[in-house]
This record gives sequence, structure tokens and C-alpha cells, in this order.
Amino acid sequence: FLSFYFGQAQLIMIDSETGEYRYEEVARAEGVSSSEIQSRAKSWLTNYYTQIDSMKTDSSSVKQLNTYRFRWTLIRKAIDVELFFDVAIKTKDNRYKYDFSNFRVGKMSKGDLQSMSLKTYIERFPTDYQILIEEPIDTEMLKAIGSLNYYISNNKMETYEDDW
Repeated sequence: FLSFYFGQAQLIMIDSETGEYRYEEVARAEGVSSSEIQSRAKSWLTNYYTQIDSMKTDSSSVKQLNTYRFRWTLIRKAIDVELFFDVAIKTKDNRYKYDFSNFRVGKMSKGDLQSMSLKTYIERFPTDYQILIEEPIDTEMLKAIGSLNYYISNNKMETYEDDW
């Protein structure tokens, strides 16, 4: 099971068994078959993320390696980060389970991912600065989960109004 820490600088969801970062939950999709949820999940992954590796599917799940680039500032030094993670979506009639896991920081080199775990990366920095890495990741993961849930329910991407 997952726990949410409000420790010194903890924002990201932590798997209490492994200590690794993870966002995982079962969500309802009333009246939607397993095969339709899987079809929508594939479509959402294709629309939301730029594909860097082939999508893996079987009769009741879909999984894809994804990336998220962001910049954070340590004192006055801007640091660009390329975050890699897996998104797996398991389906049953009327519900699905998403699992954003295996977070790591690195680079793709000739088709191979050279990386270290996100936990190892974050722990290299002083505790007071760790939240500066966690905030953009947590914000993006929660945005992605909201988008996925909307897409599974409505079979379309959520549109946002410009508020200018």
C-alpha cells in the first residue's frame, strides 16, 4: 500500500514496501467494458506522451515507458532533468488500475536507457532542496492522472479554457 509523507521535504507518493516513488490506484469507470477501457488507455498514452518505446499490451493491460523533462534550481544553478517512468494500466469491466512507477533519472543513449533511480538522484542533494525536485514531478504526475481519469470516463482529452 501507499503512504503520503509530510516529512521534511516529501511530496511524491512512496511505496511503503519498497521505498520507491509510485502513484497507484484503482479507479471506477461505470458502464465501460474492460476492452473499451484498454482501448481508451492506449489512446490516452498515445495522446498524452511522446512515445519513446513501444507500448506493451496483453488482454487486460497496457504499459509504456514515458519521459518528463523539467528544470529545477539548486541555489542559483538551473538543473535540467529527464525523468523516465513506466505507466501500466490494468483493466476490468467498470474499473481500471493505473500504476506510475519505476521512476528514474537519465538519458537515452543509442536506444538504451542509462539511468539511476529517482530516489537515489534525490538523496544526493541536501534535504532542504529535495522538495524543489519533487514539486514539479508531483504536479505533473497528478495532472497526468487527472487527464487519464477524464479520458477513460469521457473518451476524449480534457480541454482547458484560456484564462486571460
